[in-house]
Amino acid sequence: MGEPGMCWKNIKEHYRIDHIVQVTGEGICVGSGFIHNIIVIGLDGKLKKRYDDHHNEDLMRYQREMDADPEMLRQLLETPDTFSRSVTVYTYDGGNIIEKLCEEPGYPNVTHDGCLMHTNMYSTDKDKVVTWAKRNAMAAITNIARTISDIEEKLAEKRPLLAEYEGYSRKLKADYPSVTDTE
Repeated sequence: MGEPGMCWKNIKEHYRIDHIVQVTGEGICVGSGFIHNIIVIGLDGKLKKRYDDHHNEDLMRYQREMDADPEMLRQLLETPDTFSRSVTVYTYDGGNIIEKLCEEPGYPNVTHDGCLMHTNMYSTDKDKVVTWAKRNAMAAITNIARTISDIEEKLAEKRPLLAEYEGYSRKLKADYPSVTDTE
């Protein structure tokens, strides 16, 4: 028995889904490496996004089976997932190193709580994840510093121009006080 998840595994197994099933802020998403949310199941058991393309028989089958028995879909969502294995993997969010569990590490597998384990974001090696997090932070610092420098350079160019036009405005108001600037 593993830890309860978002019940994504129950859905994947019950409907024999060969696509990637993961949990996002949208809900439980059925998709591919290219489009993660071809079908989206809300946490209320209703389809929030439907597959209407009709070109993929598997996707059409999943959806037909979900539509045929909405109560079963709701029950699957309410039944905690169980896992045969619990392998520790690490990822990061900003400056936080996060420990999660999964049955099988690596892409396109998902953690017990339904997160897709992208190759450059999840590893069983905590030190590797810390290195990624540090590199990502340094790259962001470099990028943001460069952006700030560019903005400061543009501000330095525009401030004299603003002062110049403010001078024109003051001169025109002083030279022609009886003429209003509205038409």
